[in-house]
Amino acid sequence: MSSEQRLSIQALPFWANGGKEDNMTENNVPSWDLSDLYNGPDDGRIEADLQRAEDLAITFKASYRGRIKAGDLSADLLCQAMADYRAILELLYKADSYADLLFAADTSKPENGALMQKVSERVSQISTHLIFIDLELGQISDSLWEKLQKDGRLAEYRHTIEQERLQHKYALSEAEETVLEETANCRGRAFARLFTETVSRLKFPITIGGETKELNQSELSALFYKPDRELRRQAAQVQSQVLQEHIHPLHFAYSTIILEKLTMNRLRGFTYPEESRHLANELPAAAIETMVNVVVQNYASVARFYRLKKKLLGLDELFHYDRYAPLPQKSQAEVSFAQAKQTVLEAFGEFSPLFREKAETFFSQGWIDAAMRSGKRGGAFCAGITPSLHPYILMNFTATPRDVETLAHELGHGIHDILASKQNIFNYHPVLPLAETASTFCELLVFHKLLKELPDAASKLALASEHLESLFATVFRQVAMYRFEQRVFRQRSEQGELTHEQMSDIWQDSLQEMFGDSVTMGEDHRITWSYIPHFIHTPFYVYAYAFGELLVLALYARYRQEGAPFIEKYIEFLSSGGALTPQEMLAKLNIDITKAEFWQGGCDLIQEEIKEAEALAAALNENAADDSPVSPSGWGEGDNDGWDGYGEDEDDIMAARPDWDEE
Repeated sequence: MSSEQRLSIQALPFWANGGKEDNMTENNVPSWDLSDLYNGPDDGRIEADLQRAEDLAITFKASYRGRIKAGDLSADLLCQAMADYRAILELLYKADSYADLLFAADTSKPENGALMQKVSERVSQISTHLIFIDLELGQISDSLWEKLQKDGRLAEYRHTIEQERLQHKYALSEAEETVLEETANCRGRAFARLFTETVSRLKFPITIGGETKELNQSELSALFYKPDRELRRQAAQVQSQVLQEHIHPLHFAYSTIILEKLTMNRLRGFTYPEESRHLANELPAAAIETMVNVVVQNYASVARFYRLKKKLLGLDELFHYDRYAPLPQKSQAEVSFAQAKQTVLEAFGEFSPLFREKAETFFSQGWIDAAMRSGKRGGAFCAGITPSLHPYILMNFTATPRDVETLAHELGHGIHDILASKQNIFNYHPVLPLAETASTFCELLVFHKLLKELPDAASKLALASEHLESLFATVFRQVAMYRFEQRVFRQRSEQGELTHEQMSDIWQDSLQEMFGDSVTMGEDHRITWSYIPHFIHTPFYVYAYAFGELLVLALYARYRQEGAPFIEKYIEFLSSGGALTPQEMLAKLNIDITKAEFWQGGCDLIQEEIKEAEALAAALNENAADDSPVSPSGWGEGDNDGWDGYGEDEDDIMAARPDWDEE
């Protein structure tokens, strides 16, 4: 099992709940049923599966070590080896996933952490018997591989073997790889766990309506979407204060992860920090550089929108805590989970009956955990485990309209996983840049359904503005975060360990560049890099969001042009999983990701949405002149009598949405 595969098991966020009879809360928000994996932490099948995996791995090594790289390797032997390898991975993925689920359900329970650590150590030990296979697959000679791949039985393994051959250049010896795997749980993985436990246990004390509450990160983030500006400012201040109180372990964990990655890059022969991420994503560096450059060149679009929002809110200056302030036209009504479910299923059904059918299964079979619980990890994600095991969705449903799109996003991931389940375990997960295509596409389906059904320009403007802010978070902010990582790694290489103040300076500069003079990133914003999990679990992951969002904008535009013929091609695209490289898959749709024009096309679509928002605002101004409404100077200042809900900002959602295959 490669280090990339092993990491995918370890870092994924999960949480668990009880059986089918107990999968609804008192507010009819579901918690999921994990009995399709195991019946509980004491289920003897966990140890039985691990022991069987170990026995199979020992036999596997004895049977195939030295024979895969041999010059007389036959197609028969290679087919059997890959089939046996698959069987072992199925067992390991299942057991390790379940342990992670329990830990993420409540990180404060020592027994959950102990189980996760125990299983993780067992998986690492078992994996040492498998290290040889990836190394030997990479050592198959060009001439022999050319001969072997003519055998049709190897077609389903072609992509996997070719990627191992590409990565072999950066592999160490089997003995060295074994040492790295044996020590992984007391190196980077240990600091990733420290980070997760620290952030999950943070409490943010804040006074709301005369009552002091202790909120978790997701609950606190909800306040940035409230109309009361003073409440938003207070939330930003409290967030900064609490993060500052815990900055030592957070900074130390990140610094250690950076050093470990730089060290591993040097030992493996990578020439720059993000090179290994590009290789894992199966993308040419030039394509990513082109995309990033185009997005940066379009930063002015972000500033253009926020200048408009500043006028709509009647403010002289926008601060970072004003970014997600609702426009006065935005409804503050809560959305029930039943309403969210109905909206999403209807939007999916209008696109494709197959999409609705697949999504309905998640609700009926208890595959969704949306209930808020103490100790539960924040954010939202969908976790696909193996082709033979269905995916699970986790989100923190807070009864806000934003949650409707979040539910659609995660169901998009789930549908993608189900469609790709016809692939083998090696080809099941698409690489990161394609992992967001179905999820983001499904968000667009819901957004356009809601926009079409709104009765007036004011409501449309509020929804359009919220959607634009989501686009900015997914495209421009993720590129800014990627550039933050690049700068931090580069300065660490050149100067040695950075202080947390230096990291904060880089963070502040990277984000301020995106907003220009339209938003002031205040002092309380400086430290907010310190709780973003992608930086810890998956360095340089974040550009995949921008890639996926811009790609989906292009795909959605094509859907609106072509209609039904596109749907068939799109389902085929999703069903491919990770069986082809992104370039191979997208070439079938006549998309060339190396061209700046393609990426600019996506940015142009965002600019069109900004123009539409400006037109809606202009129309409202004309109506305001006729109707003499309340002065806009008070917009965004109401609703200061308390706290009526939760929500999540993009730091929680975007940073906690990594799919299984990328971790």
